[in-house]
Amino acid sequence: MKKIFLLIAVLTLSLTSCSDYLADNDNVNSPLADAIPPRLILPGAQTQAFRTQAINMNQLGSIMTNAWGGNIYQFTNPLQVEYSYNFSNGTYAAVWDGLYRSINNFQKIIETPLADQQNYIAISKIMKAHYMQYIVDLYGDCPYFDAFKGQNNLTPIYSDDALIYKDLIRELEEARTLIQNASPTAIGATTDVVFAGDMSKWLKLANTIELRILLRQSKLTDATTLAYLNTKYADLKTLNNFVNADVLINPGYSAANDAKQNPFYGNFGRDAAGSTTNTTNTLFTSSKFFADVLNGEAGGPTAGVIDPRRARIWTQVGGKVVGTDQGQKPVPGQNNSTNPTSRFGAGLTGYAGANAAAANVAASSKAGVLMLLSESKFLQAEAVQRGYLIGTAQTLFNEGVQASFTYLGATIGTYLTDIDSKANFGWSASTDKVQVILTQKWIALSGIHGVENYINYTRTGYPVIPGSINGFNLQPTRPKRLIYPLSEYNANSANVPILTSAQITTQGPFWYVP
Repeated sequence: MKKIFLLIAVLTLSLTSCSDYLADNDNVNSPLADAIPPRLILPGAQTQAFRTQAINMNQLGSIMTNAWGGNIYQFTNPLQVEYSYNFSNGTYAAVWDGLYRSINNFQKIIETPLADQQNYIAISKIMKAHYMQYIVDLYGDCPYFDAFKGQNNLTPIYSDDALIYKDLIRELEEARTLIQNASPTAIGATTDVVFAGDMSKWLKLANTIELRILLRQSKLTDATTLAYLNTKYADLKTLNNFVNADVLINPGYSAANDAKQNPFYGNFGRDAAGSTTNTTNTLFTSSKFFADVLNGEAGGPTAGVIDPRRARIWTQVGGKVVGTDQGQKPVPGQNNSTNPTSRFGAGLTGYAGANAAAANVAASSKAGVLMLLSESKFLQAEAVQRGYLIGTAQTLFNEGVQASFTYLGATIGTYLTDIDSKANFGWSASTDKVQVILTQKWIALSGIHGVENYINYTRTGYPVIPGSINGFNLQPTRPKRLIYPLSEYNANSANVPILTSAQITTQGPFWYVP
């Protein structure tokens, strides 16, 4: 796998050495650039894109949906930007920059002049749709139809986000057609670090991403959009072929050095040598709200029902998850020794066992999660509940919860029966079935694919979560989107819209309906 990590470094260097992350310093018309085959580009593009998803996007979503809190016993007023809702053009800029670099590489594969590359092109179209959707979800209008042209256009104009969404559906449809027409180019584990060239699994992922794109638009009511959505739902209903296993990615993660570790563990756990010197390793803990939900605390929404996943999501202190309120202020004299809090558990990191060295190797080598089976099941449950697909919503909901337990390595026991009487957490007690689906989805995806929870919250208001306390929130509500990064204002100032921290609390992407 050494070649994969080397390729990541080479591609990243070529894309970041220019002031505009949308451009590649290589001449896209040069023989050298054209000669790079997709098999050499794909694994690095997949791995680098996932790094942004696992770290920056995951952190943003997990904090903004009140699943993660800051360790106030070691850091003074941690996570002030997130708790204040007062975002700037520097807030999570790595999401925009990182995703555009990776999408640019997928586009290179799509436009390859080499023959017999259909499977590589199909995979790249699916990956492009997966990540470009999040650019739209988090920023709205953005460079798209005029982007990815390298030196031929360093200042691309912004495209309408609703039109981008439709084009992503087109990319997915074209990917399906390419896959269904046999390609002479076989793909192996070293060139496709997600499915090792199993194109039947890529078909399932394409369908599931399309379902997610369609569901984002669930609040739109104009006749033209509804007609379009109904047509696309009908196609998916006919296919009835969605992700049926956790979608994992592993280019050869290991403890050989820090750069080769699983990105989540390397950033939020320990370095390759097993040290926790990185401040992010001790910065985060559970939010008190999330801890109370998992612990079944008296007076809380799950009172009396302990979630067996709690010891897999977080380490326990005194037999339970212990966190901090978002915005909680430290008290003089308190520290990690007097007030220990929970850290990321083995279900997230893979770090487990009495042998620290062996545990560190296992955690460093753990596969990442591109999409959980539970996410697929909850997407299908919501679609059925809304009448878009055929099936039984409760069955899909139960399967989504079970899939979460399975991935985290927890035993479900009687949890589904016990939680059934808790409104908004259990099926029978919940009047709003979409709310209960998205609330259980929040538990399942927090710390794994947290950004999905944040976008669902923006779209629906679910799960219902408390805001930060002690007057931290300088803006009235959580932002509905991010502000374009400083890199864009510097390199593409003639085209980038100007936004303020206040505006993004009321303005979202095209599918946002207050």
